[in-house]
Amino acid sequence: MNDETPSSPARKKLRQMSIMDSLSKPGTTQSNCVSVGISSTDCTIDIEPEEDGITIVEQSITTTTTYSSELQNDNSTEKSWKGKPLTEMPSLFLQKCVQLSDIKPGRDHTVLFNAPFLMSDAVPEPHPTSYTDKWDTEHVKMPCSPSNLYPVNINGNSALDQRWKLVKQAFCDKKISCSLELEKAILSYNSRYNQIWNFRGFHEFVDKELSSTERQKLFDHILPGIIRLAIEVPERVTRTPVLLVRNKSHSISMSQSQIASLLANAFLNTYPRRNTQKRQSEFASYPDINFIKLLENRSRSSWVYGKLRCLLNYFDRVVTEEPKGVVTFTRQVVSDSEYPSWDTASDTLNGFHVSSEGTIEKEGRGLLQVDFANKFIGGGVLNTGCVQEEIRFVICPELIAACLFSEVMENNEALIITGCEQYSRHSGYGDTFRFEGDFVDNTPRDAYGRRLCQVVAIDAIPFRSKEVQYKQESIDRELRKAFAGFHCRHGVALTAVATGNWGCGAFRGDPRLKCLIQLMAAAVTHRDVVYFTFGDRQLRDDLYNMYSLLKEKEVTVGTLYTMLCQYGQQIGGSRSLSLDLYGYLYALLDTLDSEDGVADCSSETNNSIIESDVDVAVEKNL
Repeated sequence: MNDETPSSPARKKLRQMSIMDSLSKPGTTQSNCVSVGISSTDCTIDIEPEEDGITIVEQSITTTTTYSSELQNDNSTEKSWKGKPLTEMPSLFLQKCVQLSDIKPGRDHTVLFNAPFLMSDAVPEPHPTSYTDKWDTEHVKMPCSPSNLYPVNINGNSALDQRWKLVKQAFCDKKISCSLELEKAILSYNSRYNQIWNFRGFHEFVDKELSSTERQKLFDHILPGIIRLAIEVPERVTRTPVLLVRNKSHSISMSQSQIASLLANAFLNTYPRRNTQKRQSEFASYPDINFIKLLENRSRSSWVYGKLRCLLNYFDRVVTEEPKGVVTFTRQVVSDSEYPSWDTASDTLNGFHVSSEGTIEKEGRGLLQVDFANKFIGGGVLNTGCVQEEIRFVICPELIAACLFSEVMENNEALIITGCEQYSRHSGYGDTFRFEGDFVDNTPRDAYGRRLCQVVAIDAIPFRSKEVQYKQESIDRELRKAFAGFHCRHGVALTAVATGNWGCGAFRGDPRLKCLIQLMAAAVTHRDVVYFTFGDRQLRDDLYNMYSLLKEKEVTVGTLYTMLCQYGQQIGGSRSLSLDLYGYLYALLDTLDSEDGVADCSSETNNSIIESDVDVAVEKNL
């Protein structure tokens, strides 16, 4: 093959894997790579470190999409996005896309306030008017329940006493003026953890991280407000919240004021049966809700201090001015009969916008925003975790309420939270995460007082071996999970999905595969996709080029599914490992008959493609 011989798309894409391998070598990371150049004769990598690296832009609400110049390199004229303009994407702000469910109490919808309620300047009144307790397997075990008993020592004898009485004794008519006094109060109704819980991380945060002014505000204003919200929970949350259990679709709507009271109790670690780590415990299949691990911060992680600052800022806001809106939490379970037959699905891909800049929560405003979730909703938000899900939960703390009543998700389930509000600005990711100040969310509300913000939590598979994700059973599972999140039973025009590298961090997913899976799930649920690559321009270009060819060839979801499954069968062969996914797809697409949108995916054709392209790889010394 001489220098003048044009390369086929398959042979051009064949070099992609070796490029990615080079990028993964020590000293060369995706974060400091500006450009990757590929010629028709050999592979070159041009790397220029950015002066400031990738930074998360300040969160703000605008009606148009703008990107910060901080995310650009010297080539400022390069457009950061490709595909369908973001302004043309269906969103909740368009009348035709109003798809939020009504708030009507019923068998499948629990409402904790007087309904119907229409947005006004008043806080929704709790329903019923007085506290009604349910201490059973279908409801949250509330700290104020008369059935919440705790062992106490009375005159040397062990007895059971109402734990709520202990909580009120710890805080009522008392001034907590330092972190040591708060520790003592919390342990007074968690005495069995006296020798287990370690508050030194919280003491360090208060004494060393907070300024004297911030400490005074904490103990004079914020903490008294938290205690008041917590103690008032029987008057604010008069109906015991139902548990969103596995294999049952159900919604629960509550006011932001009620959520604040529930989270105040979480901060003070009052929820019973939620502290044990035993696998057979009553709530072993639920996330953590008490804040103790966050307060302990045994690793002394600086980013945990940033998370605490976000949460204290939230409490500062809600104790200063009571929020008046509403949030709905929905567990969506999809039955087998609702899933499409992936191998015969005739849908083609819908609109696609891919950008190397921007974030899901900002540029994806008004869209269905994907939470790259843990199957235990919230992941490590109340521990040391600080990636996409945890960050979203601490800047929008009302999402944390889902941890109280949402059981671990099954493969055919998703959690959809409608109406959450953002309270904090942030910068960084992981160990660079920082609280950057207060944020005022001006997102419009619907008639019920819910912000026009919808977050869908879908959990990806964590892969120990990267090759496993290409197997048919893994592709099937991820398609089913994405479908569960994107599916809507209302039969109205649907908003676009705002997403990105779902399950591609610690879970070791391939973003090029995960993008195709989400595009396929969106196609059969009739949604467009807005995809953020978080600074990776090469990934942006790869995704758009593949999408463009699939659209040009009018490839159906069924055909693409068959191609992916065929690749999964081949990936186990020793000679096929040098051919990456997109190289394989480009090779198959070269055989595509554009008139019927069907490629020749026979085993004989696949083997011929692999043999030919591996020979090219050897020839080019890749």
